[in-house]
This record gives sequence, C-alpha cells and structure tokens, in this order.
Amino acid sequence: MLMTDLLPKDQWANLEKTLHDDWGVNACAYDAKGMTFTGYKNFINPLCPEIKSYPEGIQAICSVAHQHMAQQAQATGKTVIEQCDAGMLKICTPIFEDGEFVGIVGGCGRVPEGEKVETYTIHKAINVPLDTIEELAKDVATISMEKAQDMGGFLEGFVADIPRA
Repeated sequence: MLMTDLLPKDQWANLEKTLHDDWGVNACAYDAKGMTFTGYKNFINPLCPEIKSYPEGIQAICSVAHQHMAQQAQATGKTVIEQCDAGMLKICTPIFEDGEFVGIVGGCGRVPEGEKVETYTIHKAINVPLDTIEELAKDVATISMEKAQDMGGFLEGFVADIPRA
C-alpha cells in the first residue's frame, strides 16, 4: 500500500504546508521506503538547507536520524520525538493501514528549549567552517517539549482521521 492510496498527493502536501506554517518545522511525509513523494520543499531555518546541500550532511545527520526514528515509530506504532545528531528535534508519526506500515509524517528543524545546535558535529560532517555553521545556527528557533508533544498529538489525530475504505 502507498501513502497515495490513503490520500491524494496534494492532501499530503497540504499537511506538510500546515506543519510548516502552523508548527514551524521542516515538514515531510515519507513513504514506507523513506522516500519523499509530494514535491513540497520547505525549510524553517537557514542551517538545514546548508546541511542538506552536502551529501555528507544528508548521510551523516538527516538520513541517520530519519532511519532510526522511522524504525522506532514503526516498531512501537507511536510518535517518536528525539534529537538528531545536529541537536534539532525530529517528530515522527507512523502510518499503518490494516497492520501494514505505510509511511511517516512529521517535521524537524528546531532545537529543544535549553539545548543548543551541535555546531561542531555539523562542521565535521560537512566540512563547512565552524563560524559559518555557528552563524547559521543563530537562526534556529527553539521548541518546547510540550509544543513538540502537541504537534505529535496533532499528527496522531490527522492519521486517525484518514478515511478508511
């Protein structure tokens, strides 16, 4: 089963836009293979596109976090909220249909309140000068765990409300 068997691609893109606009995250819907499919591109801060502009950044930071958290969400059937190696929070909600794992919806790109972006880790991963990374990190907004959990609840409600055949 595909994500687009549950909802049309434009409705998944609308969810991503809502997550970006209302919750202030880099939003994404991923299929069961971990691939994006809507074409909606969004960044909530200038640091994330810098990380993603390097294959090493995607591999060392973004993909590792996504794979780990998607596996956790799939195994538990619950929303997972954790920090990636860059120190930013990632929120993943799994989608199942008749017991089959179909995909993940969620967002990332904000640092938990009281925490800092792991600028040195990013610097080592993508080999961009540390001062450049530190400057970009200044524009990464914080998020409270309460707000992250509220977003997880919003996603769980969205998933639960998907019309079933």
